[in-house]
Amino acid sequence: MDKTEKFAFGFLGIASIIAVFAMLSAFNVIQLNSNPASGNTVQNSMGQRLTRMSLSPFDVKLAKQFMDKDGNGKCDACGMDVQLCIDSGQMQCNMDSKSTIGILGSQHIHADWKIYINGRALDDIFFDSIAMDMSNTNNGISSSFIHVDKGAPSPEKTGDIIHMHATGVPLWIFFKSVGMDFSKESLALPDGRKFSNDGKNTLKFYVNGRPNSGWENYVFKDLDKILISYGDEADLSQHLNSITDFAKSH
Repeated sequence: MDKTEKFAFGFLGIASIIAVFAMLSAFNVIQLNSNPASGNTVQNSMGQRLTRMSLSPFDVKLAKQFMDKDGNGKCDACGMDVQLCIDSGQMQCNMDSKSTIGILGSQHIHADWKIYINGRALDDIFFDSIAMDMSNTNNGISSSFIHVDKGAPSPEKTGDIIHMHATGVPLWIFFKSVGMDFSKESLALPDGRKFSNDGKNTLKFYVNGRPNSGWENYVFKDLDKILISYGDEADLSQHLNSITDFAKSH
């Protein structure tokens, strides 16, 4: 065997090893994200504890809108069967340079928040109807990527905390998943009621005590305190002070 043949065989051997490692890594990602939520946790490369979850029906539908715009069953970015991208926990294909949302399970962070309408906060009864039931992620109304959990531990109430289970998830995905709409112009509830700026009543969006220009596109950070308030400005200070401090215990 001459030097050229030895080099060729050596190169093929190295390429084979790399391919095996790539396949094993992909398999691990699929295993992590295809298991239903059960309270089991694993650790990512940073040592963070991550919950085993799968994409909800809402997530699957949105992922296809992101990755398969022409509806041919192939991912627009990588050309693979779009279901393979979805099965690996992707809302947006990670091979797309414009992708901003990470793989499901890439992080798990929390923020305290309140939503007020004309001086009244949306309470735990309201949030319970749109919360993610961790024993049944196929409920069809929630996103595994961003949600509130049903059955929060006392003294926390359902809806006090919002969870994010991947990097880069904007708030609008939560609102869309539960039949709501939120933007700088208006806030709409699942029952069809819509609250828009009318000169007297205004919609306000605050993060950590300050106005924030992100609105529905805001990607919250761990331990943020978020306020969405529609109505008179008079109660703003009271609303800000009512935001809980439970996120730090998660």
